[in-house]
Amino acid sequence: MSELVLRVDGRNYIGFKEVVLLRSIEQGPHQFELKIAPDLNTNGGVFEVEDGMSCQAYIDDDLVLTGAVDDINVDYDSQTHEITVIGRSKCGDLADCSTTGQQIKAGQTLLSVARQLCKPFGISVIVDSSATAAANQSFTATDLTLDAGQLIWEALEELARIRAVLLISDAAGNLVITRSGTGTADVPLVLGANIKAASAQRSHRSLFSEYTVAGQAANWATLSAEANSQSKSTITGDARRYRPSVIVTDQSVDSAACQARAEWQRRVSYGRSRSINYTMRGWRQSGDEGRIWMPNELVRVTDKFSGLDNAQRLITAVATNLTTRSGRTSTLTVMPKAAFDLITQPESTSGATL
Repeated sequence: MSELVLRVDGRNYIGFKEVVLLRSIEQGPHQFELKIAPDLNTNGGVFEVEDGMSCQAYIDDDLVLTGAVDDINVDYDSQTHEITVIGRSKCGDLADCSTTGQQIKAGQTLLSVARQLCKPFGISVIVDSSATAAANQSFTATDLTLDAGQLIWEALEELARIRAVLLISDAAGNLVITRSGTGTADVPLVLGANIKAASAQRSHRSLFSEYTVAGQAANWATLSAEANSQSKSTITGDARRYRPSVIVTDQSVDSAACQARAEWQRRVSYGRSRSINYTMRGWRQSGDEGRIWMPNELVRVTDKFSGLDNAQRLITAVATNLTTRSGRTSTLTVMPKAAFDLITQPESTSGATL
């Protein structure tokens, strides 16, 4: 049976009463919340964890998180006590801390900017092979000014959207530049076999009957109506009733680019409206054996209740859980991969201020 190990200052802590470990491609840092029983086992027999300490989390011998302890919460009375340890991966510092108004010279790439911003925090930047070209493509803006006070993670995400790539954490605490679905799970998800429970969310809120994308020409006010009409595109959406959505870009784009953006918006909106959480027994892909479940992997799903027959889905999040009631489980959030297939965004033509 798998064991979660928290390593702090060279000391291993095991025997947790409750465990929540969340790894997701929709948020930068991975995070954990561990509830410690009074009879916690450690190799030194003493609990000596303080907020701010660096830490690593393992499932058995597999490293799953490298970061720091954010919070120590203690509930106690005269006879008993209970301690909750909360922390995140190293990218948590990027999500919390602000830029200081750095100037980025022309010709920089997403990789070079990310390395500049991550270096003071001791965070390395890794580029997956699927994103190599995008990460190394130079920005054409004359310069790039990062607003003082803007969160570093937000600034990097804006640049990543221009290059149509994702930013995620890995087990070693690195920032990874990647794309969706770069791996494949070893086993399929099958209702009635390895799926213990499921919860499907189908939402109509983000669906529209038509999507219109209009480009903003450089001299919009001086263009004729005919010229303006060439810089927009409308496509049919998935909504069951009349629900129009109009998106006006802040760049000068042609009708083909407008159509591509509208089709992308339709795919993303539909994909994100069709989310399913599958609860699996154990923390590994075969229960107590095999690889641990990983976010950003493709998996085959057979679920007659949701109309899926060996359908491909993207694992967007993995929650590793331990509770007294349910024992060890993994909850996988899956969506259609199209929800995370990004398209490049135009750069500013007169420099950029993020």
